[in-house]
Amino acid sequence: MTVRVQLIVTGELERLGLHLSLRKLFAPTGADVEFLEPQKTQDFTSNRVGALLPPELAAKSLAAKLAGALVLGVYPGRGGTMQADHVIAVDDLELVNADQPGHVLEYFRHAVRAHVDRTFPSATTRERVYQSLAERGSFHLLTPMVETYFFGETAALQRAKAHQAPNRFDTARALEDFEVDDAAYLAATVPGKSEPRHRHPKNYVRYLCDPTGQRRAYRETHEGLDALQVLDWTAVLQQEAHAAFARALIDDIADALNVPSPCPGACASLTVRKGDGLLRNI
Repeated sequence: MTVRVQLIVTGELERLGLHLSLRKLFAPTGADVEFLEPQKTQDFTSNRVGALLPPELAAKSLAAKLAGALVLGVYPGRGGTMQADHVIAVDDLELVNADQPGHVLEYFRHAVRAHVDRTFPSATTRERVYQSLAERGSFHLLTPMVETYFFGETAALQRAKAHQAPNRFDTARALEDFEVDDAAYLAATVPGKSEPRHRHPKNYVRYLCDPTGQRRAYRETHEGLDALQVLDWTAVLQQEAHAAFARALIDDIADALNVPSPCPGACASLTVRKGDGLLRNI
C-alpha cells in the first residue's frame, strides 16, 4: 500500500524541489511512497522568535498559519478528504534564531495547541486531532537554511552554477554549524545586509555564483532548484555526526515508511522521533 507523504514548506525553493530530492533518496529503499507536491505557507522564523504569546494571540500568530496547515493535513474534518498518510511541516531555523532552536520548537508547539483549542470547541474532537498529530504529524528544521546542505555535495554547488570552490572555515565542523573563511567574500560589503556573512550559506552561494556581485547569478527557483532537486543526501550526511537536524527529518520519513534510514547516524535530539510528544518528533 502506497504511503503518501505531504510536505508543508515555507520557501519557494523547498516547494519546488525538496520532495524531489527526498523521492530520489528513498527510491533505492524500495519503499512504496508517493511524495505529494508540497504545500507552501507562511514562515515564522525570518525574524527573531520572541516570548510565548497568550493563547488567544498565539492562535493568530505567523506560527499558527503553519500549525493550521499541519492540523488540516492530518485532520481535514467532517466531509474532508485525507490526502496524505504523513504530514511534515518544514521551516528554516534562520541565523536570527540559530542560538535558540529549542525555543523555536516550543513556540511552534504552543501555536499548534492554541490553534487546535481555538478551532475545535469539542473536547472529543480535540482529542482526535491531537491523536492524529501525534501519529502522523511532524515539524522539522533546516538549519540554518536549505542552502546549507549544498555545501555537503560538491556537485550541488556546480549545479547551482558556482564559479569557484567554497572555502569553509573548518571542514570538520558540523555542516549545520556553518562558517566561512574566505577573505574576499568576507571583505565584500553588501548594502543593507546586517546578517553575519561568515555564517550565511545562501549569501555565500550567491557570492560563489557571482563574486563581482554584478548580476543575479543565483536564483532559488532556477540554480537553487537545480542543486536541490537531485541533491545527494547520502553525500551530505556521510559523516555521521553532521547535519543532525536534516538527518532527523530523513529518519522520521524512514520510520513512517517502515524502512531503514538511508542516512543512519546521529539525529538532532530536539527533533528526533520521540513517540510521546505533541507531534511524532516534538
